[in-house]
Amino acid sequence: MPIHYRLLQNQIKGSKNYRKYYAHTVRQGVINMEDIEQMIQENCTAKASDVRLVLRELYDAIKFYMQHGYTVDLKELGKFSISVKSVCVDNPEDFNSKTHITGFKCNYTPQGKRRHSSDPDANSRIRRGLLDGCEAVETKFYK
Repeated sequence: MPIHYRLLQNQIKGSKNYRKYYAHTVRQGVINMEDIEQMIQENCTAKASDVRLVLRELYDAIKFYMQHGYTVDLKELGKFSISVKSVCVDNPEDFNSKTHITGFKCNYTPQGKRRHSSDPDANSRIRRGLLDGCEAVETKFYK
């Protein structure tokens, strides 16, 4: 199934692309955990309840390791890690974690492999497995 998009006109007056058109992704909906459990159940011998158990344990394991400073590498799915957000200070001695760290961010990097310059499709340097086979089709309406 292709990725749907529609053309929108840039309305930001200060932009160098003002009044130019760009592709904007049209989402097809939301798939929840139960939908994924059902799909996996239909494709293998595991029951949806078994899949749910494993996915919840996977979540707990990922959370545990990320909160202990690890990057979690799930091969084809990608890597997950946590980074801190903070305000800047002029002097390192002035930094106080209680006041200057403002939050945390979950980082996700999809799995990728570097392309060789001899690759005929080397318009990007990294090939992302999750994007293999993507196609785009223009749609004239919202769903």
